[in-house]
Amino acid sequence: MKINFKNKLAMRKTIIIISTFAVIVGSCGRTRGKQVAVSTLSSTGDTLYCQTFADNYTVEDTVRYQIGGELYGLNFSPSDSITVIKTNHHQIPEEYLKYFDITMYREYHFIVHNRYSNAHFNFADSTLNSRYNLYMTSEWYPELYERYLKPRLDSIQSKQIDPAIKDFNGYWVYLREHNGDYYLDDKWDWHSSFHIEDSIFTIFTIEYMEGPYPRRIIEVIPISKNCISILYDGIQEPIKIELIDKLRYIYRFFENGRIYFITPVRAIHNFEIIQYTNNTGDLI
Repeated sequence: MKINFKNKLAMRKTIIIISTFAVIVGSCGRTRGKQVAVSTLSSTGDTLYCQTFADNYTVEDTVRYQIGGELYGLNFSPSDSITVIKTNHHQIPEEYLKYFDITMYREYHFIVHNRYSNAHFNFADSTLNSRYNLYMTSEWYPELYERYLKPRLDSIQSKQIDPAIKDFNGYWVYLREHNGDYYLDDKWDWHSSFHIEDSIFTIFTIEYMEGPYPRRIIEVIPISKNCISILYDGIQEPIKIELIDKLRYIYRFFENGRIYFITPVRAIHNFEIIQYTNNTGDLI
């Protein structure tokens, strides 16, 4: 934007004001894009100005600009709007201090208000399929495949079951409920996904670190057009999948007496995502 000055004096005053503001902002933690903790500011006269500027920061700014130190696991665009929904601050136990160059543990849970965020890629059909195929075909896991997966797949005989299951085929991911809404949950130990393909039900969650766990579907009972019951090998009570939101494709998932919320991967962009970060780099 072009600025017109009436005289050189006005121009000099403007330059001084702009330069002073830049110095204050820079000393408060915006030096070449790197954030500096407010606690590290000097005790000079600038501290008062810095503290005033820092008081205007929100907890979202703390995450976005990493005020107070580097945060790990961030996977969103700087242009994305975020809302922090939970913070944890703990003193690192003395016996563990030798492993860190910090004394305080900080953790943030936040919503990324972008239904096409970078982290949505973790839940995409192509990502889940690649991960599945990695275990099934990769030379990284030949012993696992030959000793465990291949015999199990060979033992699963194709069985004619109710064709209604075709409406439920594909990858499914879990949702997290928060304040009456539903979100994808990018927490590392959360259920990852499961896959239905006619007569095979494949679990792929953190519980099975060795990879996918295929099970033979024994029986399918359509309860209604939008609800189905599935009994697969290894469980006593059938699971039930029931559509509760036709607009966003939110389903209730009944398993072992518990209720979860799930969605088919084709609908992941109907949801914002909850992400996690901390200042120690360990898995959350």
